Amino acid sequence: MADSNKNPGTADGCCSSAIPKKSNNRDPPHYQKQARSSMDPQTYQLIEHVLVDQSLPAEARIVAPEKSLTLFNLQEYIDRTLDAVVTAEKAAEVSTTEGRLGCSEVLFENSGSARTLAVEPDRLGVSSLSNFSSIRANCCVYKGKWIYELMLGSKGVMQVGWCTINCQFFQENGVGDTTDSYAYDGNRLCKWNVKTQRYGESWLTGDVISCAIDCDKGTITFFRNGKCLGEAFNNVRCGPGYAYFPAVSLSMSENVRANFGAIPLRYQVEGYKPLQDPPHLDLVQAQILFCYLENLLPVMVEEESERKSWSAEKKDLQPPALGDTRSRQCNLLLVAAHLFNKLATLLKSAYIVEACLLRFMLKVCDAESCLSEQPYISKLLDTMWTLMQDFELKACLENLIITLLTAYRFSPITADFKYPRMYLSLTLAILKHSQTRHHLLSHVLFDKIKFPVFLHIKPPDDKGLIEIVPTVWWPKVKEEGTVLQPQTHKEEEDKQAYLVSCEQLKNKIEEIERLQVEMLKVLLIHDDKKEPQGKTSRDLFLEKFRAFLKENAGTRLHPINTCPLPVSLCFFHRLIQALRYYWDFYAQQDTVKFLPSSEAYMPICEFKKPGRDNLDFQRCGGLLSHLQRTLSDGEGSKTKKGHKSDGNSGSCLYFCCSGSRSNSNDCLESSVDPSCAEIPGDATLTELLDGVVTLYHIATHKQLGKMSALRDNMNEFINSLIDTEEKLAKCPDDAQEIKYELERAKSVFEEKISELGRQMAWVIAVIYSKTKQIDVAWIFRVVLKTIEKASAHEIPFQFLPEFYVDTCINSYNALKNYFHPTANFFDIPDNFDLSHKFALFLTRHFSDNRIVNSDLRDNITQALACFACFPYSLEVLEDLPLESKKSMMHYLTAPYDNRSWAQTNWILVRIWKGCGFGYRYTHLPHLVPSKLQTTELGVASLQKPCPSKVFQDLLSEMLREDRERAIRFLDTMLSQLNWSFSEFIAIMQQIQQVVSKTEPWFIDTRQLKFCATCFQITISLLRVVEMIVSISPEFFTDYSKSSSELLLTRLIQLLCQILNRIATRNGMFENVISLPLPGMEVVTHYPIVAATVGILIRLILSSKDPERRDSRVCNVLLSEPLFQINSLNFLLGQDECAEIDVTTYKKQFNLREISQVNSEEIKQVEDLIEYLQNEIDNKSKQQKSLKDEDVCAICYANPISVIFDPCGHKSCRNCITYQMMNKKECFYCMTPVTSVRDIESNDVDVTSTAAAAAGKVKPSSNNNTEDK
Repeated sequence: MADSNKNPGTADGCCSSAIPKKSNNRDPPHYQKQARSSMDPQTYQLIEHVLVDQSLPAEARIVAPEKSLTLFNLQEYIDRTLDAVVTAEKAAEVSTTEGRLGCSEVLFENSGSARTLAVEPDRLGVSSLSNFSSIRANCCVYKGKWIYELMLGSKGVMQVGWCTINCQFFQENGVGDTTDSYAYDGNRLCKWNVKTQRYGESWLTGDVISCAIDCDKGTITFFRNGKCLGEAFNNVRCGPGYAYFPAVSLSMSENVRANFGAIPLRYQVEGYKPLQDPPHLDLVQAQILFCYLENLLPVMVEEESERKSWSAEKKDLQPPALGDTRSRQCNLLLVAAHLFNKLATLLKSAYIVEACLLRFMLKVCDAESCLSEQPYISKLLDTMWTLMQDFELKACLENLIITLLTAYRFSPITADFKYPRMYLSLTLAILKHSQTRHHLLSHVLFDKIKFPVFLHIKPPDDKGLIEIVPTVWWPKVKEEGTVLQPQTHKEEEDKQAYLVSCEQLKNKIEEIERLQVEMLKVLLIHDDKKEPQGKTSRDLFLEKFRAFLKENAGTRLHPINTCPLPVSLCFFHRLIQALRYYWDFYAQQDTVKFLPSSEAYMPICEFKKPGRDNLDFQRCGGLLSHLQRTLSDGEGSKTKKGHKSDGNSGSCLYFCCSGSRSNSNDCLESSVDPSCAEIPGDATLTELLDGVVTLYHIATHKQLGKMSALRDNMNEFINSLIDTEEKLAKCPDDAQEIKYELERAKSVFEEKISELGRQMAWVIAVIYSKTKQIDVAWIFRVVLKTIEKASAHEIPFQFLPEFYVDTCINSYNALKNYFHPTANFFDIPDNFDLSHKFALFLTRHFSDNRIVNSDLRDNITQALACFACFPYSLEVLEDLPLESKKSMMHYLTAPYDNRSWAQTNWILVRIWKGCGFGYRYTHLPHLVPSKLQTTELGVASLQKPCPSKVFQDLLSEMLREDRERAIRFLDTMLSQLNWSFSEFIAIMQQIQQVVSKTEPWFIDTRQLKFCATCFQITISLLRVVEMIVSISPEFFTDYSKSSSELLLTRLIQLLCQILNRIATRNGMFENVISLPLPGMEVVTHYPIVAATVGILIRLILSSKDPERRDSRVCNVLLSEPLFQINSLNFLLGQDECAEIDVTTYKKQFNLREISQVNSEEIKQVEDLIEYLQNEIDNKSKQQKSLKDEDVCAICYANPISVIFDPCGHKSCRNCITYQMMNKKECFYCMTPVTSVRDIESNDVDVTSTAAAAAGKVKPSSNNNTEDK
């Protein structure tokens, strides 16, 4: 034990003469009698074996016994031995205080750092609360060689090293930024002393950085995990007036923990001393005592084993009668009592605990059979609880667990993961001890330390990954998503070697994970209650777990005090494994009462308990206090009055639990909440299940998303490498400089991909493994089934926490977009059934009025929009029951007023995308698919078009079935189209006014973003109009209906407005989009003019036969004063009216040059222009000139065609139609209009009168966009 601290022994004679002798006749007579009677051969052999055995180190045998050792002089012999060792240590001790100034206990100073740094109570751990904070220790050195260690809790920007007392640090400068301060930054790979130079290695969380200074030579050296990084500085100014303090500077949220010598240094460097003196005298005494204990403990374990086996064989035997002879068990305990009489006091020291107790326990703990019983650890803990006082034992156990966690966090990661397995095995053995487990759960695991850190696995650094994954392979994926197979035999070999390394790594990690899961199983033991009113380990764990969730879910704590996301992710997975183990255990014990874990869910009645509201999460129906005050009272009053509640008002029917295995299908009426009959699992396990769902919501999903960024980053480098290789293959031989640069770029990409590929191997084995995918799929099933059961009842559903809905959406997103394709989504058992149930959840609840939070409903709608973007999930939607599909389409086609409609409109767009005019692109032609183009729907917005003929036909059918509702839907959609385009044009005009000024100009990015958003909304609305015109054109062209002409007229006006504003050479639109404005990349000609011309083609060229084309639509278009044929010629680059300025020539827009527009569509545009030109020519020949008195005085565009009754005033038909839908009175005299007659036929005008009478179509209040 601890042979590094051995001291040379002294002669036995010298030691014997130094110890005072005691006369035997001083003992009382009865003591002498007991000594004689107790000195049986077995006791004598025991004492000789423990204390005088020749295998003991020389220090333990420094004093020879003067007489035969007995239990009565044993303590005297131990005291003499310890005194002799202390005397020898003092004689050999060399002063270590020379060259050092300051307190004997070295800590960080806490003066002036309260606002910028969070200093832990022991003043050894610090975390930054500001952009850049600095702190130094309370000790300085001026002579000799000194060292201290920093254990990194994060890996960001930090400058660690040494400084003098004269160094002043501020928010912008820290250690190394002044003349007499020297620092190392492993994040930026540089050393600092006013100037910076490249130095060192990249550090990671969990690294130990040793900072060493040689004041005699004037050098400073840094070490990373015991490895020397080289001499950093050799010109450190030393001498009179120069003394150097340990100091660190941390950027925001970075944290470190220092070891100045209060515990043994993790990496001792020869010749350097720690700043704080170790307790040498206590250390040598503890080492001697542990040598004795090492001999005693096996005997105690052997005796207990024999006693248990003997008891098992002879259960009916009575205990031996009392007498003069003590049992072997009693003798062993007495010997141990003498040892712990001295050892108990020493074990209160953290240094002794780590240097002696921890090493001893690691030595006797069998790490190879870590899951089996550890009798040595168990017996040692039993002895400690028996022989140590409470205050001594509690301090010892606290220091032991803190030391264990520190050792686990900061131990080096090797290829065999030896150290994590070793420390976890010991921790598991300690937790298996019932009394120790109860104490640690009550006072240490969550109060003094962050227990979930034990469940995290620290990844190796880059060099460690090279050893674990020597060969790297990466899949080459094209932009369209196809994976290229290995082209050569070497690539195939690399692939197989890489996959084998990943599998081997996964197997090693799973060994560690099994240990961690076993730790949780032990902490969740439910039958270890010591007292009738006491608590089990599971009760204690759940209390601490609730507090843990409350701390990490709220915003009161600073982020540095919360559990790190990687740790929370590991905690989540281990909890699921332990939870499912116990859930299945209960199901096996009682198959009638409990469900297996594969069918688990949260009982709905649990959500109504007031105690569950400690996390301040809102419920689907609002705040819990509001629901309890309103719904519960209402439910109770109904029951008192004898009313039977139906399903829509919160039925209180007692229904048979679906989790029950009974065959009864009877549902009895009762005043009991229907959900209270459901008991899918033990109450404590359902509480734990709710906590696991909460943990996924507050932490797990965030970390899963962060890990997917690594894969995305790697794919970008792979695409860049493929592009470079293609360019290199096409590069001519004479272009040597270009070829050299391409080869250099290729080598850089390959090096970076190799680094990312090894990191991805860790992700494959640890984060996105198959077992982790199953865990997330299980939690997805749980919340999905919980929501399904809750939604069947009005009132219980409103008590459902909102985060259950969010977790349902996020967990499916994780399975489909984070794990996939690393862990294939389609390999999940029953993946189609999961998708089917998820689709039902989305279609049922995206319009659920029981959900009061509009943001939550928007989240569900957005999830449905994303779900409809992928071919596989769209097929799932198409396979839903007809009623579910109709319910979804019914809400999608609700009028666009008094509701959120942008996302539901996007769903209709996805149903149509791929069928519209030139609407087959995944990204705009002039842009590359990048993150800048993704909308709030993420990568779903960049998926290939996958139109749904099923939903198009269903939409057409539903519009025809309820024509009145359909007309209202179309009218409000045109109003929103008018609004969005008007807002877009207004902002564009403001931008043009700003940039036209001569002085420097600035445009708010929020205004640009709003402008681009309005543009995209306009396009999506136009595409939905295009779809309806295609599948149900009769709503615009059936002139037997009074609403068709009005809808057609409004639509034509909007289309003409768009063409006039957009399709103009050198106009405002073209000038603004030519400016380099951030966020305006999506604003261009093609998407909006393609949608506009697509609508015109569907309306006018519905028949290929020119004789059968709809001339009525053509007449409406040509009669529209805003229509100009040049705006259509512009689409094909034939704008003849615009003057081309050669000096500022810009490339002219032309649909023929757009690759997404095929030749057939170009032919349709040409036919449209030709047809309209012919109609214009024919109309111009027949047109008669109008007198001024024959032109409508309201619009000055159309001829007077109707007369009002009874006042007799006149106007065109369009003007009076709009007027009658708002005000049924004359423009001029305000007289109520009773009827409108056609001037030529004198018949009552059907359109205007019907509009006035029914008011079915209400125009927008800002129909005309010309003024905007």
